[in-house]
Amino acid sequence: MRVTEYLKELIKNGSGHSSKSFFLVAVTLMGCFLLLIVGFILVYEVIVNKSIKTDLMGLSAFVGAITALFASAGVTKCLSEKNENKNV
Repeated sequence: MRVTEYLKELIKNGSGHSSKSFFLVAVTLMGCFLLLIVGFILVYEVIVNKSIKTDLMGLSAFVGAITALFASAGVTKCLSEKNENKNV
């Protein structure tokens, strides 16, 4: 399935594809990638400069923002699953 077709299926209601699940996976992958970049930058700085001169308060705000993205995606998925009508 092509990416454009899959994205069209995500928009349709009742197609069997969950846009919330897609959002959760996409945010998780992007967030992990961004956190890995932060880790590599810190390791590189320690190897090159033998110390950390980066503003750690700014990095903590960046990590906090990524954590907020994780939380928003997870809460959205959780609340939508809770309110669904399940025929089990």
